[in-house]
Amino acid sequence: MKNGSATYRLTTAAYNQKQAFKSSLRFRSSSFFDKIFKIRDTLDAYATISDLKPLYHVRSVNEGNYSFKEEITINDRQPSYTEAKIKRIKGGKLTVDTLMRIQNAGYDLLNIFLFARSLDYSKMKLNDSYNISLFLGKNKLNVVVRYEGQSVLEKSKTLKYKTLLLSVDVADEVFVESTRAMHIWISDDENHVPLKLRANLKIGAAEAYLVSYKNLKYPLTSEIRIEQK
Repeated sequence: MKNGSATYRLTTAAYNQKQAFKSSLRFRSSSFFDKIFKIRDTLDAYATISDLKPLYHVRSVNEGNYSFKEEITINDRQPSYTEAKIKRIKGGKLTVDTLMRIQNAGYDLLNIFLFARSLDYSKMKLNDSYNISLFLGKNKLNVVVRYEGQSVLEKSKTLKYKTLLLSVDVADEVFVESTRAMHIWISDDENHVPLKLRANLKIGAAEAYLVSYKNLKYPLTSEIRIEQK
């Protein structure tokens, strides 16, 4: 059953008077699901254009009667060290105001997609992995991104995509298992467009598919069109 839709955009915008990449995600539940549990979530994140370092992330959650706003500001970011300021406002009150430090590269929910898209897959071997961290609310989660090789993703009887498959280990209680908790399929071409996401949650498997795109920098050569006889 289709329970919602999401719009993801990657553009450039000013952050602290400098041009940066801006990732945006807008999620809303469908009209049918709205009657049970209405969801309107918005996420925005900024990263440097030169080396894709995360700068800032803001998440506004509106799910049923539950809502809050959360901000992650990266104060210092190196491959082996990240310091971030976390703030959360709920019910008009500041409920979280803390400084987090981790001993590797830290990402937020959106900039982790830029990380996956920017990897040099031409130099990667099967099962090559990267250890990073994810800032999520008051928590810092250990994440392993693993290259699972090339695959073919079937969208329909007449459309397939050549893809690069990644699995993601996430140590969080919402997943059935931490190992390979999520899989991400990205286009096997210069765009590295996210085509499909699957998360094995305790409440059930959640899947998201790309349904449309525009303004790609390169031709989507991973697309395979099949003629019907």
